[in-house]
Amino acid sequence: MKFIPAGILLSVFGLPAGAGPWGQPDEAAYGRFAINRTEVEGLPGLRTDIYGEYGISDHWTLTAKYERVTFDEFSEFTASGWRSTLRRSISLADAWTASLEAGVLEGEAIGGAAGCQSIGAEGRSGIGRSFARGKGTKRRNGFWFAEAAIRAHSDGCQRYRLEAGYGREMTRNIWLVNQVWLDQGSENARSIKYQFEYVWRREVFDISAGSLLELGGEFEEAGLFLALARRF
Repeated sequence: MKFIPAGILLSVFGLPAGAGPWGQPDEAAYGRFAINRTEVEGLPGLRTDIYGEYGISDHWTLTAKYERVTFDEFSEFTASGWRSTLRRSISLADAWTASLEAGVLEGEAIGGAAGCQSIGAEGRSGIGRSFARGKGTKRRNGFWFAEAAIRAHSDGCQRYRLEAGYGREMTRNIWLVNQVWLDQGSENARSIKYQFEYVWRREVFDISAGSLLELGGEFEEAGLFLALARRF
């Protein structure tokens, strides 16, 4: 039997789900497909995920995500997972938005190993603000957000997460988005993730490319990803 480094097993925690307190307008939808070529402790793997949002009303948004991870030399450790939540977005003064969100999830690629592969529940809250700088042709948009989340699985596994992100339009329709995730919880959950992403935004679709680095207690993972998103 091949030797499996502990980091490979822990890395099944998966990429972060879609973040931010903003929702979709009534009957509007958003979909995103991403593929990530990743490496954990020198061993190559592939992550793919599909994420979507649908506006039930102007204040309520339904979200769903499916994710799958495979390793080139260890097909027996293929993992998948899914997550679905309902988000309540609350508009505040001066371009501020807050949110409350709850839902269910299952699977190692979403929750992680050591019991997190079982069915579980998630709750989160967040706040964010959009802004603009400059005037006329030099006007550039931006945003920032912060969220706190808790996940509890039926087998006793728990996860606590802080998320933050900042995005700025660098030039017309070209954005740079930076995000960070801090994880704590049972069974070696402690880690920190950084994501840097360039986004080319068009009227109905986005094309993005970036990198993600995760530093865990027993492993390190680095990857490059491409993503295509569309608004409906």
